Amino acid sequence: MMHRGEQASSDSYFHSHFFPHFFPHSFQRAFVQPPIILLIAFAVLSTTYAAVIPPFEGPDEWSHLSLVRYYALHRTLPPRVLPDRLARGENTIWFLTYHDPPLYYAPPLYHALGAALVSLVGVEMDDLPQLIVPSPAWEIGWSPQPDGNPRNKNGFAHRATENWSQSGTVRATILLRILSLGLGAVVVICTAWLALTLWPHRPGIAWRAATIVALNPQFLSISASVTNDALINALFAITLGAIVSAQRDAAPWSRWAGIGGLVGLALLTKQSGLLLVPVGLLAIATQVEQRSNDRQARPFRWDFWRKRMAAGATFLLVAVAVSGWWYARNWVLYDDPLGLAPHFAAQVPLRQLDLREIQAIARSYWAAFGWAPIELPSAFYAAVGGMVLVALVGIGAAVRPGGSFWHRTAPTQRGVALLALAFIANVLSMAQWATRTGALSGRLLFPTLPALAVLLAWGLDVWGQGRIGRWALRSAAVAALIIAALVPWRYLRPAYASPRLPDGATLSTETEPVELTFKGGIQLIGYRTEWDDLVPGQTFELTLYWHTETSIAERYWVWVQLGPQDPTQRVAEDTFWLGETLYPTDLWVAGDTIQQVHVLTVPEEAEPQALYWVRVGLLRSHPSLNKASKAEADEADITGPRVPLTDVQSDMVVLGPWRMR
Repeated sequence: MMHRGEQASSDSYFHSHFFPHFFPHSFQRAFVQPPIILLIAFAVLSTTYAAVIPPFEGPDEWSHLSLVRYYALHRTLPPRVLPDRLARGENTIWFLTYHDPPLYYAPPLYHALGAALVSLVGVEMDDLPQLIVPSPAWEIGWSPQPDGNPRNKNGFAHRATENWSQSGTVRATILLRILSLGLGAVVVICTAWLALTLWPHRPGIAWRAATIVALNPQFLSISASVTNDALINALFAITLGAIVSAQRDAAPWSRWAGIGGLVGLALLTKQSGLLLVPVGLLAIATQVEQRSNDRQARPFRWDFWRKRMAAGATFLLVAVAVSGWWYARNWVLYDDPLGLAPHFAAQVPLRQLDLREIQAIARSYWAAFGWAPIELPSAFYAAVGGMVLVALVGIGAAVRPGGSFWHRTAPTQRGVALLALAFIANVLSMAQWATRTGALSGRLLFPTLPALAVLLAWGLDVWGQGRIGRWALRSAAVAALIIAALVPWRYLRPAYASPRLPDGATLSTETEPVELTFKGGIQLIGYRTEWDDLVPGQTFELTLYWHTETSIAERYWVWVQLGPQDPTQRVAEDTFWLGETLYPTDLWVAGDTIQQVHVLTVPEEAEPQALYWVRVGLLRSHPSLNKASKAEADEADITGPRVPLTDVQSDMVVLGPWRMR
C-alpha cells in the first residue's frame, strides 16, 4: 500500500522543469531500462505487420492516402463531397475507386502532416489513381468472406508495380506507415507514464499496462497502417497522461493552457478529440489543492475555485483557438460543424446494437483484420475475455468497501476515476457511431486504450503479489508475444500473399509440366499435388501454374473439376477468378507466372477403386456466380463462355488419372 508520505516523496520528481513534470525518475527506472525490450518488440512486430499487409488493405488506408495526395498536390483543404448513394452491394466498388476530391472528409492535421512529410522527402504519388483497383469480388456483390479460407479477404487487387522501386505511392505508404509505428510507440510509452503517474512506486503496473497495449494484435495492425487513428491515439495518450499529471499536481492555468493546445491538435485530427474536452474540464474541477509543507488536501475555497475556473477557461480557449476554425468553417460553408454528413450519407445504419454486433466490436478490439474480417480462433478471444474478467475481479476487490483503493491518495483515486470515465465516454460515443453508420470497429476505442490498459493492469496487479501470480502473469505476457508474432504469418500473409511469383522464380522439381495454351495467351505450364491416391472424405490441394507472354485485357475465371471418365459425373469442383481477387488477369503483364491453389473435397460416396481425372478450363464470364453466396455459386453449373485451347480441339486440360482408394 502506498501512503501519503510516499506520494509526497514522489512529487519531488515532478517539479522545476517540463521533463520532470511529465517523465519522473520512477518512469525512467521502471520503463527506460529493462522494458525497453518491450518497445523493441513492438517495433519489430509492427514492422512485420506492415510488411505482410499490402497497401490500401489497412482500415480506410486508400482514403487516407487519397487525402494525403490531395493535400500534397493542391496545398489546400478539400471540399466536402456528399455521396449520392449508399456504400453497399454493387455501389461499394464506386466508393473504393479513386476520387478527386476524395470522398473521405476529416479534420486536416494528419493528412496535412502526411503530405508535408512525403513532399519533404520528394516522394510523388502520381500513380495512386492507377494503383487503387477494387477487388473484382465487389463487382458481383461479394464482400470479403469471414471464414477460414484465405480467399477473398482483400478489398483491393494489387498490381505488379506495387513495390518500392516502381511506385511513388508505395514509397509514400511505407514512409507514412513508419510514422504510424512511431506514433504507436508513443502510445506504449505514454501508457507506462500514465500508470506511473498514478502509482509511482508500482512499476509492475506500468510494465503490464504497456504490455497490454504493445502486444494487442489489432493495435499492432493499426500502428502498421496509414491512418489518422495513429495520430489521434498518440495525442489522446499524451493528453490523458498530461491531464492526470496536472490534476494530481493542482497545476496552474499555464499548464492547462498547454493541455488545451494538445486537445486542439486532437480535434484537428479526428472529431473524437471532443471526448477530451469534458475529461479535461472534469480533471480541472476535481483538482486537489495542496499545501507546500505537508502536501495534504485542504478544503475547497473560493480563491481555489477561481483558479479552477481560470484554468478551465484557458483550457477551452486554447483548444478552440487551435481547432475551432475548422469546425467554424464547416458550419459556415455546409451547416455541418462536425463534418460528419458525408459519413452519414454513405453508411447504412444499424437497426439496433445487439449482442452480435457488440461481440464483433469486442473481437475487433483485439484481433479482427481487414475487410472480412480475418479473425483468430475462438480460443484466443476466450483467453482475452478471461484476462479481462480476472482484471475486473481484481478491480472489484480493490474498490469494495474497505478495499485498497480507498487507502490510496486522493489524486490517485481521482485519476483512476478519470480514466474509467474517459473509457466509458469513448464506449458510449462509439456505440452511437456504430448505430449511425454500421461501423463495428473496435479500433475506434483505441483513443482510450491506455486508460483501459492501466485499469486492467491495476486489476491484474492484485493477482500478481505472490510468486504463482507473478509467474502466471509473465507466462500470459510471453503467450501474448508469441500470438502477436504468429498472426502476420499464420493469418495475414496467406490472405494477402499475391499469387504472382517473383520475377525469375523457377518451379519446383515436383511440378508436373503441362505446356498447353488457351486462346488469349494464357498458358497452363504445370501442376503440383501432395497425394498419390484419392481417399473418400479427403480434402486435398491442387496447385496450378500459369504463365503469359503478353498483357491480358480481360478478367478470366478458372474452373477445376474432379470426376471419372464421364466429365458430367464430377464429384468435386472449384471455380474462381484466375489470379484470385488479389491479382486478376486484367492486371497481368508479359512474363508473369501465377501460382493458384485449388482445394477439392472428395465426397464420402465416391466410387472406390475407380480412376478420376482433374479437368481445368477458363471462362470469360461466369453468370452463375452472380449469386448471394459463394456456396450457391459452387453448386451452380459452369455456364460462361469457355476459352478454347490453341493447339488442340478442346476447351479443357485433363490431368491424371488418380485412383480412388
